[in-house]
Amino acid sequence: MQTEKRHIVVAGLGNTGSHLLPHLARMSSVARLTLADPDIYEPANLAVQNIENQDVRQPKVVAQAAKLHRINPGLEVTALKDRIEDVPRGLLMSDLLVSCLDSRAARQNVNEIAWRLNSPWMDCGILGSQNLARVNIYRLTNDAPCLECAWGHEDYATVEQEYLCGAGGGSAYPSMASSALGALAASVMAIEIAKFIEGDPGTQAARQILVDAEHHSMRVTTGRRNPWCRFDHRGWVIEPWRKRPDCTTVGEALSALGCIQVEGHRFVYAMMCPNCHRGEESLHLNRPQARCPACNRRMVSSGFGSLERLDRVLMKEHSNLTLTQIGLRAGDILSSGSRHHRIVEA
Repeated sequence: MQTEKRHIVVAGLGNTGSHLLPHLARMSSVARLTLADPDIYEPANLAVQNIENQDVRQPKVVAQAAKLHRINPGLEVTALKDRIEDVPRGLLMSDLLVSCLDSRAARQNVNEIAWRLNSPWMDCGILGSQNLARVNIYRLTNDAPCLECAWGHEDYATVEQEYLCGAGGGSAYPSMASSALGALAASVMAIEIAKFIEGDPGTQAARQILVDAEHHSMRVTTGRRNPWCRFDHRGWVIEPWRKRPDCTTVGEALSALGCIQVEGHRFVYAMMCPNCHRGEESLHLNRPQARCPACNRRMVSSGFGSLERLDRVLMKEHSNLTLTQIGLRAGDILSSGSRHHRIVEA
């Protein structure tokens, strides 16, 4: 019997991510990969990541897409030079989400995205100082735990610190681990992904695989749903809405939906460049990818005027703007404030 062809999203193409991708390209059951990473490869990355000299100064997603096509010319690859949280969530709808990220805050975002999109996901990590490699498997059932089910007050405090120090650049937090340890974590992850694709019963439960390369041991543990978890474990009911954002006005969207909300973002009336202090005053979705036209730095919202959602009363003067003009992109999922969401498609 022919195996169903799969679409896998991989967030983070550093140490573990760069070692994982060639394994996925060689899996006959993987037909499509979506890659998300905002960074470029630096010369220092040659020592620990699965790249070559020609990849240095290239966007990570571009360099890896080229390598994947050399391995498997028939593989469909979508390269998104974005942080996973800034990608329109409709583009992340897949059979499996894979996180190879260094930041706890970024993994929290992937956890939220996976549950909203009703997508199983896997996460891997490495700790160079102790030669530890970790793979976590999350299945989205009624009694399954999420990433945050195991978190306490200290974990949330760490996330807040990451946001404060990393808000400006959006760069990854280096793991300071060897290429070999990253390759080990990637290999364990690839094995688990292959088992997931084949429907192995062992991948149906949430669990963690911890490999201690220092002491040549491995430990497998299972998780349980925390009834006091801060995350709501809520999934979305998503309906297609075949409207091009560059041809659909705010007024038309409001007539169809009643109000417009993009979870994870807010609408602001002013943005400012933290580098050259250039400001722009216009209604815009506060997506951090917005760039300063003068110096190309990421712009941030300025002032205190922001809106979680747009409605007809507030948007009279902006009703003729297109969704693209206020910062929406094809693939964004719009909420009307209920459990039902619509995806804007190009």
